[in-house]
Amino acid sequence: MSQLGLTLFFLFVIGVIALAMVVHGRIDKNRIRKNLEQLSGPLSGSLIKKSRFFYPHFSGEIEGRRIDLFFEVVKVGRKHILYYIYSLKSEMTCSLLLLKTGAYKPVKADSESLKSAGAPLPELSEAYEVRSQNEEEARSIFENAALKERLPALDEFSSLQLGPDALVVGKPYDGLSDTESVNIMKNVRALLNLAKAVEQCQVAT
Repeated sequence: MSQLGLTLFFLFVIGVIALAMVVHGRIDKNRIRKNLEQLSGPLSGSLIKKSRFFYPHFSGEIEGRRIDLFFEVVKVGRKHILYYIYSLKSEMTCSLLLLKTGAYKPVKADSESLKSAGAPLPELSEAYEVRSQNEEEARSIFENAALKERLPALDEFSSLQLGPDALVVGKPYDGLSDTESVNIMKNVRALLNLAKAVEQCQVAT
């Protein structure tokens, strides 16, 4: 085969791969969209209309609290990691960042975003790296038994931002099973119970 033939064959293969990725991405987005539409009843919400090139974003409500489910692409070096994120409205004023020990962390330990989360409090947990700007209040909240009892229900999430104003949990997207309504509602209820526990701890401080 000539040099031109090899070049054309190579470009053809690349084109087929690129087309397959685009088609697979669109099919994946459509399946996710169908799964999230099933939440319109139990969470009194709907999909936020965006371009077909974006992953779906669902916004709803549970017990008077806004709940959002969305995706975000995080770039780390040459890698792009798709994160699946829940955000639930809360009445917290204190802020704690929990990073699961041993989980993949796209943010470097010396990054400005981690520094802004506050100093690490290593003695609080073996399961999580805990950071906060308000050590006294964070310690009081995190050491509360009610909070510790509810964290295992959210064990699949690699990062948890507790406050201010919302609880936000995220994880690398593992596949369509993440968006099945049964799994989503399980996580939403776990997040709701955690929000209530944290708010009660805060009132007591």
